[in-house]
Amino acid sequence: MTANGYERRDGPEPDRVPPLGLGGSAALFGAGALLLFLTTRVAVPAFVSATGAEPVVMWFLAASIVLFGPLLLTAALLLYRERRSGRPGSLGARLWLRPMNGGDWLWAVGGLAAVGVLTGGIGAALRMLQDGKTLHPSFMAFEPLGPGRYWILGAWLPFFVLNIVGEEFVWRGFALPRQEIAFGRPAWLVNGIPWLLFHAAFPWQVLLTLVPITLLLPYVVQRRRSTWAGMVIHAGFGAMGFLVLAFGLA
Repeated sequence: MTANGYERRDGPEPDRVPPLGLGGSAALFGAGALLLFLTTRVAVPAFVSATGAEPVVMWFLAASIVLFGPLLLTAALLLYRERRSGRPGSLGARLWLRPMNGGDWLWAVGGLAAVGVLTGGIGAALRMLQDGKTLHPSFMAFEPLGPGRYWILGAWLPFFVLNIVGEEFVWRGFALPRQEIAFGRPAWLVNGIPWLLFHAAFPWQVLLTLVPITLLLPYVVQRRRSTWAGMVIHAGFGAMGFLVLAFGLA
């Protein structure tokens, strides 16, 4: 057990991981928020105008190039610099990427269920208050898939993997262990609130529906010291959301 009351499970020692304080956290998540704003407000409209393709497909392309590519590169360079500065040790332990055990799976599945119930409740309340208004960004509005358009699922899959793996690598694997060194037990909250604000380019209704996952997911990851658990929750939540839209279930 650590001084914070969590099971360490061979996690990185404090002297091997530099802290990520408020300034560093604001810079990292703020850079991500800026890239997301540029993606949604500049890159997606430009790509749609240039190609005439559906906005959702251009979202896959633009976010991969403008958002997740630079974010992953930045985190990888920072991690490389960190490890070059004389902080050896297992990369898997540093990033909280150990194989999941039964407890990890229980927390991940339970966390996903809780996120699903809470998000569904918030969404239902918002739709009732707004006369059934859709609760997704405009570039995610597209006709349900049918014959001749199922290829969009094939285009979505590699983007989906990049989205989940990329965000969890940056926000949880790289940032959260360093935030725990700086803030201790409340690090999940310092991680979750900026992650919610990272999505500030989305409509406020979408932000409300994201509150459960942006708070519960970092808590589970820190509690279990398992970035994989975060990937399970994030992947389940993201897949359900897209497939509901793709097949016209909402």
